[in-house]
Amino acid sequence: MTAYARKKTYEASRQGAFHVWNRCARQLHLWGKDPLTNKDYSHRRDWWMVRLEQFAGLFAIDVEFHAELGNHFHLMLRTNPRIPQRWGSEKVARNWLIASRLAKSHSDELPRVTQEQIDALVKDKKKIKKLRRRLSNISWFVGFLCENIARRANREDETSGKFWAERFRCRECTDLNAILVCGVYIDLNAMRAGEARSIETSRYTSIYQRIQAQSQRRNAKDRADGWLGELTRAPESLRDETLAITSRTGRRASDLGLLPISLDDYLKLLKWTMKELRAGRRQTIPGDMDAILERLSIEGEMWLEVVDSYQDTFCHVIGPADQMREAARRMGTRCLRGTPTAARAFH
Repeated sequence: MTAYARKKTYEASRQGAFHVWNRCARQLHLWGKDPLTNKDYSHRRDWWMVRLEQFAGLFAIDVEFHAELGNHFHLMLRTNPRIPQRWGSEKVARNWLIASRLAKSHSDELPRVTQEQIDALVKDKKKIKKLRRRLSNISWFVGFLCENIARRANREDETSGKFWAERFRCRECTDLNAILVCGVYIDLNAMRAGEARSIETSRYTSIYQRIQAQSQRRNAKDRADGWLGELTRAPESLRDETLAITSRTGRRASDLGLLPISLDDYLKLLKWTMKELRAGRRQTIPGDMDAILERLSIEGEMWLEVVDSYQDTFCHVIGPADQMREAARRMGTRCLRGTPTAARAFH
């Protein structure tokens, strides 16, 4: 992937959805059993999951999809810079103090901050203004997350130095069809890598938590997916501004749904896609699922090809061809990889 200045590919002041991923350095094993050393690092997955949920409740960023594999991770993050603008200065100060301490903490407990510390930070109005921007910035979110895991893993391994291969990689998903393709790619990642046999057993993925939540007779605040961004966007939610800027669970940035698709339809599409990719087939998508894709302006005949080649086909941006061309102009390049595929797949 060609390198571009992050400010050209990601404007912190703009709302958007972003696929981010990173990989361990030096052939290190992030979690699970390391085949080179035979050490079992499974407990590190729990470090990650706890921190991911904690940061989801502190930042103005919704975690929409996630997958954690042996030596790398994938996240889909949706930003909303309007949210921290509505937060009071005390909430901004408290969230930042907790988040910045979590980045360096070796405990799963939330750090305690005093009222005196909050009051001292609130007095600095310029700092509070800056922190409002940081709390909706994926660079700070992912940076804190990766820093914490690196510190804890290096301490456990009694070593120091670079834990991650590089700064996290980022791809913008410009519209709903791009978000669906990316989400399906992330949720199927563990199975395609051979780390899970089925959707129901792919424990460290967002779809596993959504399935678990279906069987839980609890309110949204206590459900397994209560910290994940809401999957389904009902038509009426587009007219309800409060859903976009508030959360009834208190565990995520907002209650605004992501896609015009129910969880049952999403699961049906996910399972069919996995079945066909495992079999190496490129069959025509069934009518009921083709109707789902049609609502999102995705060409059904291109679906399997786009999902299968997603990571290799697209670089910094995925979306309709005209939006990718606009992004290319913004980045100062003639064309972005994947634009011809986007022109055939998205309409």
